[in-house]
Amino acid sequence: MNDPVAAAHHVSKRFGATQALDDVSIELAAGAAHALVGENGAGKSTLIKILGGVHRPDSGELRMEGARVELRSPAQALAAGIAVIPQEVTLVPALSVAENILLGSLPGRRHAGVLPGVDRQALAARAAARLARLNFAPELDRRVELLSYAERQLVAIARALHDDLRVLILDEPSASLEQREVGRLFEVIAALKSQGVAIVYVSHRLDEVERLADRCTVLRDGRVVGAAPRGGLDRERLVRLMTGRDLEELHRPHDLAPGAPLLRFEGAETGPLGALEVRCREVVGVAGLLGSGTTAFLKRLFGAGAAPAEIVTPAGPATIDAPARAIGCGIGLVPGERREGLVMRLTVRENIALPNLDRLSRAWRLDERAIDALVERLIDAVDIRPRDPGAAVESLSGGNQQKVIFARWLAGHVDLLLLDEPTHGIDIGAKVQLHRLMRRFVEGGGGILLASSETDEVMGLSDGVRAMRHGAFVARIDRGGDYSERALRAALGG
Repeated sequence: MNDPVAAAHHVSKRFGATQALDDVSIELAAGAAHALVGENGAGKSTLIKILGGVHRPDSGELRMEGARVELRSPAQALAAGIAVIPQEVTLVPALSVAENILLGSLPGRRHAGVLPGVDRQALAARAAARLARLNFAPELDRRVELLSYAERQLVAIARALHDDLRVLILDEPSASLEQREVGRLFEVIAALKSQGVAIVYVSHRLDEVERLADRCTVLRDGRVVGAAPRGGLDRERLVRLMTGRDLEELHRPHDLAPGAPLLRFEGAETGPLGALEVRCREVVGVAGLLGSGTTAFLKRLFGAGAAPAEIVTPAGPATIDAPARAIGCGIGLVPGERREGLVMRLTVRENIALPNLDRLSRAWRLDERAIDALVERLIDAVDIRPRDPGAAVESLSGGNQQKVIFARWLAGHVDLLLLDEPTHGIDIGAKVQLHRLMRRFVEGGGGILLASSETDEVMGLSDGVRAMRHGAFVARIDRGGDYSERALRAALGG
């Protein structure tokens, strides 16, 4: 491995009573990709914010090319050669690709020798030169708001590519990308490595870590609990280091005998494959690439789509034209965008109670004691942390926000859960806990319709999978046949 271009030695950081980092050391080599993994709260964000100049360590030191440095701001970090690309890409939507890349250093010229303006020719040349380093050639005058998420991400990377860039930190860069776009991102990372840039890759996706990382560091509770070069940490070992649990907990056994149908749907989406059916004690997967229509399909079944859904339930045929009608049929939705399923400024207690107020009222008044008892029981049942009913939902991690939505539907005694990307953007530990909640729900007689763009997850959890493209089902993959990721990816066109 090459000599370290940047390093953190024995870095510690405390926020109030929380020890975010405790004696953490990491070395970054030029031309190598270094994966940083751990559960939410493990210290990853604090470490990259220290490297990016947002926070200063309480103790320890940072070094660049062996020399000690103090980074008091992101601008100082960038000047030292360290750039951070956050998960939420920050660009100016109304400006062009070229303007976003050179924002803050637009080349100037004077019109008629007097009036200041932008040198458009120099702007285009400099922007194109940076994009060429990524083998990416979009229209330079195109407004960024018209680009895909993956293209905006590449523009953000190009903006960071000044001549002295030594370290590029990518925080969950693939969270909103489909498989082809992840491949394109990896090509860009390979190009930057060949140019001598050190890459820090923060991700919850362990398959990507195994494919990409030349070295991996694992954080847990603010400390380094493992570090090794490529091949030194397999997925089983990574999970155990990150969570203290084994990989087997991510997959439920498929030994439950399905019961009576909870939902039967036949419409334009089902096509020649026939009706979609979800039974008691069964998980049916709906797999599709981003934009394939899986989210719209689940919303339609919940009465939140463009058209009502005609379904058959144990009580008979029903027209689902509003969420209240779906809830009345025993159907709950856990949306992929958590803000669509929660009132972020309300508390955990209020969010759990909100759709169940009719059951928690007595003589035209809320039964506060019943609400408290129900909420406390569900907080314990689904392991919401912190165990504070009065905590604002917006203050919780993504995994705990998902648990609040689960608790809401468990309070309402629904029979069928529609899950849209339920583990999107959450860490491996929270994923294990959510899978456990799903397993418990199914074992208790419920049914789940699970939509996910992660093929390994949807296949590992489901008793059968339907592949969706352009809003229609194109293949059915059942256990007992060719039940493999290869078959699913072929059906999805990926």
